[in-house]
Amino acid sequence: MTSPFTAAPAAAERMTLRPGVIAAALCLCVYGALALTVDFPRAALGFQSDEATYYMMGHSLAEDGDLAYRYQDLIRVWREFPTGPAGVFLKKGQTIGGAPDPDPNRLFFGKSFIYPAFAAPFVKLFGTNGFLVLHAVLLALVVLCGYLFLHARAPAAPSLVLATGFVGATVVPVYFVWITPELFNFSLGAVAYFCWLYKEVASPERSPRGTAWLFCGRSDLAAAAILGLLTFSKPSNALLFPPIVIWQLLGRRRPRIAIASAALFVLVAAGLFGINTAVSGSWNYQGGGDRQTYYYEFPFQNQAPRTEIGVPKSRDEALTQIIFNPRVFTTNLLHNVAYVFVGRNAGLVAYFFPAVFALGAFLAAPRRRPFWQWLVLASGLAQIALFIVVTPYTWNGGGGSVGNRYFMSAYGVFLFLLPPIASLGVSLVPWIAGSIFVAPLVLNPFAASFYPGNNAKSGPLRLLPVELTLIYDLPINNEASRVRQWYGDTPGQGDPGFQIYFMDDNSYGREADKSFWTRGEARAEFLIKTDRPMKRAEFTLTAGPLPTDVKISVDGRGQRVHVNADHSQQLTFALGPGFLYQGMWPVWRVSVTSSAGFTPVFHGSDDTRYLGVRVKPVLVP
Repeated sequence: MTSPFTAAPAAAERMTLRPGVIAAALCLCVYGALALTVDFPRAALGFQSDEATYYMMGHSLAEDGDLAYRYQDLIRVWREFPTGPAGVFLKKGQTIGGAPDPDPNRLFFGKSFIYPAFAAPFVKLFGTNGFLVLHAVLLALVVLCGYLFLHARAPAAPSLVLATGFVGATVVPVYFVWITPELFNFSLGAVAYFCWLYKEVASPERSPRGTAWLFCGRSDLAAAAILGLLTFSKPSNALLFPPIVIWQLLGRRRPRIAIASAALFVLVAAGLFGINTAVSGSWNYQGGGDRQTYYYEFPFQNQAPRTEIGVPKSRDEALTQIIFNPRVFTTNLLHNVAYVFVGRNAGLVAYFFPAVFALGAFLAAPRRRPFWQWLVLASGLAQIALFIVVTPYTWNGGGGSVGNRYFMSAYGVFLFLLPPIASLGVSLVPWIAGSIFVAPLVLNPFAASFYPGNNAKSGPLRLLPVELTLIYDLPINNEASRVRQWYGDTPGQGDPGFQIYFMDDNSYGREADKSFWTRGEARAEFLIKTDRPMKRAEFTLTAGPLPTDVKISVDGRGQRVHVNADHSQQLTFALGPGFLYQGMWPVWRVSVTSSAGFTPVFHGSDDTRYLGVRVKPVLVP
């Protein structure tokens, strides 16, 4: 039986460039047209995540030729965004010797300038939409590079399907509409590894014209320089570089190229940090005790002292006492290893399925994989390991992220784990499986980005587990009415208070007696979080004018009960230790399912909600 992972015959004819060029051109046309025509400020609904900082940096470089934050930069934002630069990161400047900045009328941006520097020429030509034009160019380039790499060992058709699916059947197109470095970092990682590895799978006599430089040391130097840029964009990306030197030393036995690559990598990365020092007086754009973020009022907007309107956001110290808490370090690590692959809000299976497919294809015959592919695997997994160890409570990139924002840099290298795939049917798997999860997000990226909590409220994503290690940084935290809702603490009863985090829209707001209604014929999921261990959870269930069958599950243990019309029933659960968030707060997973529903408007009320069962939760310490 022929394996689907089969290389093209050794004597195959010259590689066909045309399908890859057409696919890249289509990608550029589609996303380029969107970039040029969309009314970005209106479609984006405002700034999210770190967008305000990169927006201001790109415009400052394009229009002022500098990286300083001044009064005019602030005025410029309000021309397009009535909220102002909400979330902008700023810090005071200083001289290289450490003295205060002699110019009191400026501050500096607390983010890397490499992404806005690349975007600035496009912003100069196309305004704010220039950021998206850059993204369109980068996406087209990744598609072309992916096609060339895959086609070097396999037929054109499956290579084209895999290359386009690697971009399109993931959350990557959602970040096309983000003015942040995620798509930029993804593209640089993919292009750098293409420059390094194309020569390992292709031959000069079969390759298209214009690719001769990819078969000599210049391609390794290009990869090193690109990874230097990527490291300045996000220092953790330095982990992507060592495999290149290791391969040059152990695989190719070219110590001179290894030394030159390492020197160029250090020169580019250190040179950019040096430029940052020359601009602001500090090499660390995220450090300094004066680095702050601003949400409502901004420096130079009025006469308020800066220290009263900003929130300190310096990143000079690691929170080792929290990260390496011996009580929960192992528990967090084991949970995160699972969550990073199958998590509902940030798992690779849901948001980066082609990476999981590539990993599975690689492991299907590990002994047949070349040494350089093992190095690729090590670099990709090292990025994952770094974040789940060092940032165990924020490894997804924060509450506003769609999928795993921090994985975007490493995602590009997973393309190079793919073995030769000759079967067109197999090459369609990433498209089909990936689209099941991300199609609604890709087709409406602005809504998916501005309302990230909605993405996992329905559909197949609900089959995956909620990442309990990310409670404070789940996308649902963007909806204040759904999280940290206070229940219990009933006057005169002495029961403890606790918080509920509602994971979907299948439950309604808190009633006066600290109960809530679920949606009829639906499963409502929520988390209960307390400040101490609890012995029992008691749920009083009340039906409306129609009877209903109710199922309650607490940490996987379920009970069922029939509740007659206008009657109540009580279910009690013995509580285990729960998941100990940050080593301090127990958390339990709960779901309530009602088999029936009714709308009060048909029973003499003006309430138009579709109600299932009323739930009053009480905890017993």
